[in-house]
Amino acid sequence: MNAPPGPVFVVGSMRSGSTLLRLILDSHPHIAIGAETGFMGGLRAAKDIPRWKFGKGWYERLGWTEAEFDARLREFYAGLFQRFAAEQGKPRWGEKTPFHTEYIAEMSRIFPDAVFVGLVRHPGAVASSLRATFHYGFGEALAYWSDTNLRLVRSGSELADRFVLLRYEDLVLEGEPVLRDLLAWLGEPWHPDVLEHHRVQREKGAPRAAEGRTITRDPVDADRAVQWVRELTEPDRHALDGVTALAGFLGYQPRDPDLRERPSEGVRWLVDGVELARRRLRWQDRLSFDARPATALPEGDAEELAARVAHLEGVLARVRSRRAVRVADAMRTVQHGRSLDDVRRAWTLLRSPRYDGRA
Repeated sequence: MNAPPGPVFVVGSMRSGSTLLRLILDSHPHIAIGAETGFMGGLRAAKDIPRWKFGKGWYERLGWTEAEFDARLREFYAGLFQRFAAEQGKPRWGEKTPFHTEYIAEMSRIFPDAVFVGLVRHPGAVASSLRATFHYGFGEALAYWSDTNLRLVRSGSELADRFVLLRYEDLVLEGEPVLRDLLAWLGEPWHPDVLEHHRVQREKGAPRAAEGRTITRDPVDADRAVQWVRELTEPDRHALDGVTALAGFLGYQPRDPDLRERPSEGVRWLVDGVELARRRLRWQDRLSFDARPATALPEGDAEELAARVAHLEGVLARVRSRRAVRVADAMRTVQHGRSLDDVRRAWTLLRSPRYDGRA
């Protein structure tokens, strides 16, 4: 009997549409990709115990090689995902967590039969969504987009035919032709259920809301490829000019959301790691692929640091004002006090429309 095909790892930045792609692939009768697990965080911690001088490679003190320990970790984590897939009657498992983009090289080594589907999205769309969903500053979101996608390109171009790059806009605008190509690349037969993930997910009883606020019951909406442009301000447009090179490499015009007319050198549908490496060579005079951490600040830039601190304080205040937090704070007030005044104070917290979390 032939062994089942290897796992499918969906990788990409936050707000790139990776949850939508996960739901689509999970709707195929052969593939099971559940909610984000972040399992690589646990795997890395198992290999390098944090905050201990002997933590890095601790297993070598017991005579284990890294290859042997990787094999044991592969057996453990693959077993978790294989059971999840088997419970749905599916032979193949996959996983999607945005920060796993940092671990592509290690994942490819630990799971040598795995393949990777990288998803990218227009920088303006990602930055707008991060601002609306997670309260990022627009420039901060663009820095994150650049850092993550440079990592994605570097790692993907080193994986040859084990990696394929897909654009969110092609997925939602082209639909069936893109998915037919993707499933063929994955070695899976075509199945029409991938065009109706909203129905499949509803019938299987998936939670209505998935990670990133994606609604599992919503069909693919092509307007989402371009609707973000209505939210842009003039400063946003100028900020997008700062990512022109990487945007162009990925086939985007920074200020233009309409991809129906693609540039002659644009990326169309699927690009495997071999072609990505060739394209990277062609662009090496126009774009440096040495990523700079998105969180890095120019040395001595106290003004920018102060602005970020103020931004984070504003985010915290907004989060603390949510009703769920107010309820928790009120319950703690009642729990730690037993007087009538304590109950009245809890009630005041619950009713306050502008509670900032300070008792």
